[in-house]
Amino acid sequence: MNRILRVLPATALATLVATSVQAQISNNPPGGSGPTGRGRGPGVEASVVTNVRSPEVNADNTITFRLPAPNAKKVRVFTDMPKLGDTPVNGSAGFDMTKDANGVWFFTTPRLAPSYYQYWFDVDGLTTPDPQNTFVRPASGVYKSVVALPGKDADFMMFRDVPHGNLIEHQYLNQLTKVARRVIVYTPPDYNTSNKKYPVVYLLHGANDYELGWTQSGMANTIMDNLIADKKAVPAIIVMPFGHEKTGAAGRQPEILALQKALGYTPPPPAARGAAPRAGGPTGGPGFGASGGSGWNMEKEMLDYVIPYVEKEFRVIKDKDHRAIMGYSMGGGHATSIGFGHPELFAYVGAFSGFGSANLLTTDPAKTNKNYKMIFIGAGTEDTAVNRGRTMDDALTKAGVKHVWSEDPGYGHDYQIWRQYFYRLMQQTFRD
Repeated sequence: MNRILRVLPATALATLVATSVQAQISNNPPGGSGPTGRGRGPGVEASVVTNVRSPEVNADNTITFRLPAPNAKKVRVFTDMPKLGDTPVNGSAGFDMTKDANGVWFFTTPRLAPSYYQYWFDVDGLTTPDPQNTFVRPASGVYKSVVALPGKDADFMMFRDVPHGNLIEHQYLNQLTKVARRVIVYTPPDYNTSNKKYPVVYLLHGANDYELGWTQSGMANTIMDNLIADKKAVPAIIVMPFGHEKTGAAGRQPEILALQKALGYTPPPPAARGAAPRAGGPTGGPGFGASGGSGWNMEKEMLDYVIPYVEKEFRVIKDKDHRAIMGYSMGGGHATSIGFGHPELFAYVGAFSGFGSANLLTTDPAKTNKNYKMIFIGAGTEDTAVNRGRTMDDALTKAGVKHVWSEDPGYGHDYQIWRQYFYRLMQQTFRD
């Protein structure tokens, strides 16, 4: 790649330097008193970390959260811990923190099982991640802090000294909506040293998440690395596409609109609230079809862009017996909607805490049982989605459709159970 060096006149350079210095002085962020901020001077790259330690994993498998906020009147911490006795479901009620003499708020959890935990603070009504912790989960609708609690029960999802696969980021333009999109592809550790072809799992995310969710929070690539190393799973390519029409990140909206304008595209007005859902999806149901009247839906994205890209650029086995589609929440709805609507494409379907319609399966149960090698549905008992899961399980059972229903006590609507489902299913997928 050629690089062009532009030489500025001395007067322009002096002006630029002066402006930059002034910008640094004017935009110094809060904090900056921690070790990482020393000796660096003012500017937006200065540290916001203080000497307060948060989070702190204790020897008894509890976690202590701390937040320096001496002027705050009330601080609470929310977590995604499973239900523990009288502990509120997923911390959904929040836990009151206590302020010490130095103005630092703190809270220590009950004893927890090894896992990755998400948490965030509410400071007098302001919701914020932990400013002391740079391990965060940014996505389309959430911004949370994450902490690892290692231990034997979590070894399947933690980084280990085993061969590791690669994560490939591919960007492309949806020609219908003129929106830049990204898909993440995991290739097994031996992909670059072998000539063989691999089965494919299309792994979909939920409504508040985005295409990096399954690797940033779901740990799908690490789980797969460990499964392959332990010879518990068939090596497979994992494809994680973006499941919305466009990103929910407010800072990216101007870029989206500018690109659409440059390409001569005018977005249609949003669909009226309560308007009838667009027909045309494989189930014809709401939630998996149109978005804003643009004609976009996840089924079109998968069939027109994602699958063709994967089958052109990667060594994959191009038949239904070597394709799986799985997802959680909204992605579970997508997985069942697309998977049940296209038995010619997928032999394995998994839905975690999100479910479409079972009508396509129950019309001809014998044909369904012939079409699919695995149908898995699951949800935690503390998740309201469990009710729809029970309904689907009941319908499939009455019709004689072979499937697996997993109802897991204590778990809510979060990655605590979805990681376990992925780990469990990858040991069974592509085995026959």
